[in-house]
Amino acid sequence: MIRLAALFPEHLNLNGDQGNLEVIRKQLAWRGIASKVVPVSNIVDLDESFALIFIGHGSGAAWQDLEDRFAGLSARVRELAESGTRVLAVSTGFEAAIKHKICVDVVANRMPNRVSKFEVIEENGSEVLGYVNTDKDLPALHSCGTFIGTTLHGPVLVKNPELLEEILRGLADFAGLSLSEIQNKEKASLLADLVSEVWDLERELASE
Repeated sequence: MIRLAALFPEHLNLNGDQGNLEVIRKQLAWRGIASKVVPVSNIVDLDESFALIFIGHGSGAAWQDLEDRFAGLSARVRELAESGTRVLAVSTGFEAAIKHKICVDVVANRMPNRVSKFEVIEENGSEVLGYVNTDKDLPALHSCGTFIGTTLHGPVLVKNPELLEEILRGLADFAGLSLSEIQNKEKASLLADLVSEVWDLERELASE
């Protein structure tokens, strides 16, 4: 059983970001691997082993409410990441991971103007696509060890199959499992077609 931790999901789901965990869970199930999403709101919840910890996007008010509790969890999240647990942080979740030293090799400097637009961005030889809405000078996608941070809002893994596959391989490796292809070929083909349609639409939006 692959366990996936969702930090404060009732607060950090501003743009449907928790859908990233549902994508991972369904993709694993379609490949014959069982997984479970576990809501985490205190340090005790992180006593058990997790293959991935997800930090979603929340409003300023949500983060103000969570600040002390998140600070209390951050050292444990960093410890788990250093021992092999994957961490995926989206938008303000990415910013919080930087602030609390979960991600230490990038700085979230404030920009003079907020960026709010669809973008297709090349990262490490491949493209990622999504909607950027931030006032911080951060990369659209940043990887460091087991940590991945992104400024792309919403369920970014739905739109970016290469990034999804990278994460799935990491989770399978963590659990000592092999990652097969989706067992239902018809479903796999339908998913590929839908992702292609999304890319066509958002490429057009990004070029405007």
